[in-house]
Amino acid sequence: RGLRGEGRRSAIRRVVELCHLENVLGQAIDTLSKGFRHRTCLAQALIHDPEVLILDEPTDGLDPNQKHEVRTLIREMGENKAIIFSTHILEEVEAACTRAIIIDRGRIVANGTPQELKARAATGKLEDFFRSITRSDTVAEAA
Repeated sequence: RGLRGEGRRSAIRRVVELCHLENVLGQAIDTLSKGFRHRTCLAQALIHDPEVLILDEPTDGLDPNQKHEVRTLIREMGENKAIIFSTHILEEVEAACTRAIIIDRGRIVANGTPQELKARAATGKLEDFFRSITRSDTVAEAA
């Protein structure tokens, strides 16, 4: 929408290169692997070159190689854009984030770099810090 002529062609070339879609450019979306479908969705979100990109569980359902590629892409894009993403997978935070905010029941309970948050755990593990500051009554309720 809103892109015409050379501006459109230039934007498409930019996101195809950024998302490494050259090898699948002519394929129908339903023939692509889940990893390439994720990249295609990212390309679609990036076509208008937004300053802020919001992603929800960007590596959900991907194999380890695809996760690595998406994390790398997020880190690369993060050099020039604000990228906000939600995840329940804490290894994503360590692999792709420069800052993490932990929200528990609608309230911010921690805010810092992944390294700062890990340092606040006795074990030095982000997962242990997360578990120490979030409530787990939902587990008890489910049992």
